[in-house]
Amino acid sequence: MKKQCSICTKLPHYCRAMQTHGREEQYTFPPAEAGKLKRIKDTEPAKTRSPELDQCPECGTYYLYEIEYEYLATGSEDEQKLTRLSDEEAAKYL
Repeated sequence: MKKQCSICTKLPHYCRAMQTHGREEQYTFPPAEAGKLKRIKDTEPAKTRSPELDQCPECGTYYLYEIEYEYLATGSEDEQKLTRLSDEEAAKYL
């Protein structure tokens, strides 16, 4: 991450967000800047909700974006994780 990057300076190294049906007051969401990242590839194409390798369009920093979903009798539980990767870590997915 370059210090002057307007996107990555607002993204932590790791963040986790969660939404559980019936507990709307406890919902958390990834930072809005996460929506500015570009998807490079699905890391496990045959898997539903494959983790994505994303990249900052401004500075080229890589991120792993993971989505987990669990269906419960009372509703669903959604979780998102965003992790900043080094170039070496990202190379494993490229």
